[in-house]
Amino acid sequence: MKDVYLHCGISKQAHAQALLRQKLLETKEQVYIGFIDMVRQFHPGMGLRKMYQQFEPEGIGRDAFIALGLLNGFRLRTIRSPFKTTRSIKGKGYPNLLAHKVVTDVNQVWVSDIFYFSINGQHHYVVLIMDVYSRRIVGYHGCDNLRATANIKALERALTLRGIQDYNQKLIHHSDRGSQYISENYTALLDSYGIQISMCKHVLENAHAERVNGTIKNDYLAKWDIGQGKYFDRWVKKAVEGYNNRAHDNIDKKTPINYEIYIKELPKRKRKRMKIFTINKQDRNPYQLSLFDEL
Repeated sequence: MKDVYLHCGISKQAHAQALLRQKLLETKEQVYIGFIDMVRQFHPGMGLRKMYQQFEPEGIGRDAFIALGLLNGFRLRTIRSPFKTTRSIKGKGYPNLLAHKVVTDVNQVWVSDIFYFSINGQHHYVVLIMDVYSRRIVGYHGCDNLRATANIKALERALTLRGIQDYNQKLIHHSDRGSQYISENYTALLDSYGIQISMCKHVLENAHAERVNGTIKNDYLAKWDIGQGKYFDRWVKKAVEGYNNRAHDNIDKKTPINYEIYIKELPKRKRKRMKIFTINKQDRNPYQLSLFDEL
């Protein structure tokens, strides 16, 4: 071995130190791989870049972290759905109240939508209600039908969570013109709490809800082996909890729950003022990603 060391131009001590460094590097890599796997248990659709930004693991750069994750099979795959869940009633509905709307706090605009999810070839559906300002999902329900009762259950959860008996027309509920949202029981429940009703004519005018739908479906539900639909609502609850405890770039890289706590302590004059984009067919760039202008 002495001759080998001499041939390679290194000492026995240097070789031992190199082996030790390699062993430590391999150990650290296993720690990072285990960390990625653990995070994916709670956030199965969280990308590696988002994971690094939220948790800031020590001792490794962003690009190296992403490369390590990709090398070990943690690349995500997005699944798109061809199914339509909106059954619009022609000639009925409410006007869109969000044009040029500026929000400065929670409980000013809620958006809602429904999306399809397949379990063993059986159709299931998820209703979500999100507070636009904090990005927090406040109401949800998972079921195997498109009846308005599912939307009512989601709305009841949102109302219970917030615990406000009368919004005094200061909150807008925005959705598409699906029959579930136009149903007499649903609109009556909104009216009874003093909530204004807003509806869009085109799907892009509800882009906030469409975006959160994709996250819950592709980043959570589609990553789990749900097996059967009997407990589907519980899986939806788990996905919502994951989303609400996941950092978002456009709310100061805080989680929706933490952001709501944060803004409570801010004077109103210091809170962000956000102008909502409502997108229509006349827009030059109807597929723009930015949904807010910070004023």
